[in-house]
Amino acid sequence: MENSIQQRKKSNFGGLICGCMALIIGFSTAVAAPLEQPSALGGLDRNYTRISPNGEVDLLDRPAMLVHQPERSVLLDIAKAGNRIVAVGERGIVILSDDNGKTWRQAKVPTSVSLISVDFPSSTQGWVVGHSGIVLHTKDGGETWVRQLDGMVAARIAFEAAQSDLKRMGADNETAKSHSAAAHTLVDEGADKPFLDLKFKNEKEGIIVGAFGLVFHTLDGGATWTSWVNRIDNPNGFHFYTIQIIDDLIFLAGEQGLFCCSKDGGKTFKRIVTPYRGSYFCSVVSQSGRLLIAGMNGNAYWYDDQNENFTRIDVPVPVSFSASITGTDGYIFLANQAGDILRGREQDQALSVLDGPRMVQTASLIQLLDGSFVVVGVGGVRQFPLSQNNDGKAGGAM
Repeated sequence: MENSIQQRKKSNFGGLICGCMALIIGFSTAVAAPLEQPSALGGLDRNYTRISPNGEVDLLDRPAMLVHQPERSVLLDIAKAGNRIVAVGERGIVILSDDNGKTWRQAKVPTSVSLISVDFPSSTQGWVVGHSGIVLHTKDGGETWVRQLDGMVAARIAFEAAQSDLKRMGADNETAKSHSAAAHTLVDEGADKPFLDLKFKNEKEGIIVGAFGLVFHTLDGGATWTSWVNRIDNPNGFHFYTIQIIDDLIFLAGEQGLFCCSKDGGKTFKRIVTPYRGSYFCSVVSQSGRLLIAGMNGNAYWYDDQNENFTRIDVPVPVSFSASITGTDGYIFLANQAGDILRGREQDQALSVLDGPRMVQTASLIQLLDGSFVVVGVGGVRQFPLSQNNDGKAGGAM
């Protein structure tokens, strides 16, 4: 019998992925050599080299090439690290700006796989996730990076967790058997599953999520990782695209309306039916701590965790959302794949489109102190200044 991963690979990865998301979730084509005895919980064994079918060193182990004008590369996420801006993208590119995005320089990175999401819980400590299950960490605001995890090691962690559950729950338990089979497939197929988003509560505790329902947790800044896959009701192995953390509340959202919530810091998760059965690509938390999820075809909802219900937001353009951030003065901002930036407040039931330049297939954005935006996507970096038609009320800095 096929497990959920095998079934979904035969069905075009189980769902429609559009625009930038097709770039983000692309799977590696290199074949990984067997990993030699990784440690049980993610201490990366470095005594191995992956070889691609043509005999070259795998992209995982190949340092990113330094390129001319890296700010024009395909970039998939952007974040603030104190006063610094850090953007990440294809081919392992990480770029840094210390002047609000006017000039950029490329950091040295120990991998050439595409990097999808970046998070800095402080000005110095940051993490990046991406293709082939890569997790990179910096202690110096993005100047230098080290690899903490990859898909081969992550697969071993998931497999060990599944085997432990199988032993505890019994060999006849169908759920345990299904998880064990899926984890075995992860090991067999190697490092081809991307991590798609991450969130760190502080410099020690963080969660990463990805394709086929991958969820991993760390309490020691990424030195070790624990698989949470078996804690979540996701038998079809749908992808998780976005995560938010509010104290002990953890929200995961993704493919085909998948939405899961934990109210106890990740010990247990409840799957909650959403009004929309399409995919959710991004999420944001308002200043008051309210969650918004947004995704395909301009669908966006506020979520009330007390009553477990959703309130639809009116959106003037039916284009898939790709990114969302919180501003000041109660404003939230969402970017879509047509290059629009939309604005709304928690008390509003509708979003409005800001006047300004467009970047087709926008992947992510941040807001500067003057209220303008730095946007990244297929076209690299672009500034989005405020228009007078926006009444000067774009919210303010993050």
